Amino acid sequence: MADITVKIDDNTYEHALALFAFRGMSAEAAVKELFERASYDEYPQYVHLEPNAETIAAMQECEDIISGKVYAKTYTDVDEMFRDILSEEDDDDT
Repeated sequence: MADITVKIDDNTYEHALALFAFRGMSAEAAVKELFERASYDEYPQYVHLEPNAETIAAMQECEDIISGKVYAKTYTDVDEMFRDILSEEDDDDT
């Protein structure tokens, strides 16, 4: 088993952690997946993708929700969730 150490700027690190958390992954699991894909594919195409402004804003919103800066309603009942979503759409139509 190999260990690695990398230096990454704080902003990149925090954004990546938010993305990994959204996917339910730790940083360690994400790096492991990167290496596994690289060894399988020989060239991981997605490594060079840069998030656009909309994606960065969404990642920031996730961080703000996780930290409690932004309120986000949670649901335990899917029917209630869809009622809320549909009522919001109805409000937008008027």
